[in-house]
Amino acid sequence: MSTNRSAAAVIVAAGTGARMNASLPKQFLLLNDRPVLFHTLQPFLTATFVNEIIVVVHPDWLNRQEVKNCLPDKSDKPIRIVPGGERRQDSVYNGISATSESVEIIIVHDGVRPFVTLKEINETILMCDSFDGSILAIPTVDTLKEVKDATIIRTIDRSNIWQAQTPQTFRKSILLRAFETAFANGFTGTDEASLVEKIGGKISVLNGHPENIKITCQYDLNIAKSILEWRSI
Repeated sequence: MSTNRSAAAVIVAAGTGARMNASLPKQFLLLNDRPVLFHTLQPFLTATFVNEIIVVVHPDWLNRQEVKNCLPDKSDKPIRIVPGGERRQDSVYNGISATSESVEIIIVHDGVRPFVTLKEINETILMCDSFDGSILAIPTVDTLKEVKDATIIRTIDRSNIWQAQTPQTFRKSILLRAFETAFANGFTGTDEASLVEKIGGKISVLNGHPENIKITCQYDLNIAKSILEWRSI
């Protein structure tokens, strides 16, 4: 791994917001007078090792004003808007494919996680010096039950169970190989780490924060407003 750590952020914002039951996809809903996606982009604009930003949106929204409203007026880094695919996996791959050849590290982040910090982004990048990738996650605190037909089958030992968040950051060469292998085998993963796991990649887990929420419903948006208000105090 080169010490220059040239990285690209792939911000996945291609969802249609079906669970939100709103007139706009959740990434374009306002959070303190700015779209959620606008807030999400902010730390990546100042992250030391992030040289370019790829924003993946649904093809139907590619040229919409709502997308433009999420972008900064000025940026020292190139920002590219690319169309998403049928699945999240396809959307992320489209984003990776739009990065420059010189990029060595890919940071994949949900467009509806507006509270990731600059420190967390940089830490996942630095871990790629020693690992194939690094993700944020938090330990599960609730008791977990395996359930079938509304009946408990068993209680799952939660001592080693963590809830994955984003960003999920990987060496570009490893991540591309993971995607190509997944496509060849017809495998669909729920996150990028699951693809890298499939090819035997070594992934570091860093402690995330409960505030790094993914906004998927109105309740989450209400929580996000409270977090933003608390952070501004």
